[in-house]
Amino acid sequence: MSGRIKAHLSTVVNRPPEDVFAYLADVSTHAEWSPKAYRVEGLDGPVQLGTTFTSYGWVPKDADHRNDVEVTEFDAPRTIEFTGREKGEDFLNTYILTAQGGGTRIDRTLDFPKPDGIGGVFFPLVLGGFIKPATNKGMKMLKANLENGTS
Repeated sequence: MSGRIKAHLSTVVNRPPEDVFAYLADVSTHAEWSPKAYRVEGLDGPVQLGTTFTSYGWVPKDADHRNDVEVTEFDAPRTIEFTGREKGEDFLNTYILTAQGGGTRIDRTLDFPKPDGIGGVFFPLVLGGFIKPATNKGMKMLKANLENGTS
């Protein structure tokens, strides 16, 4: 792999950071705000630093894509990071929560390896045409769930 790619997304949720963090730390709820099929195995309930689990989600050409995940940062109620490992590479999903007014600003960063070769050439199209729109949709679903009391 040659380098890394990062994508940043943000939203503000009308809930306190403690509520948002608790919802993010309970990975069994992540399927509720995933725009595609998603499930977690090997875990029930909230996580902590060093917790590991297996997730399965949709990626192009693999509707049941497996990731072995570890919680690599856990600073309640400010930061939580999930690191998926695949083929010797790390895929990071970081959430930074900041109190804003009576709510919480969620800054989410996706950080992953840039593919080599032809895959790297076309990857910006995949990022802009698929990854960012799907992640934005998930962030909107997360916000709606938290604000509408689904959590």
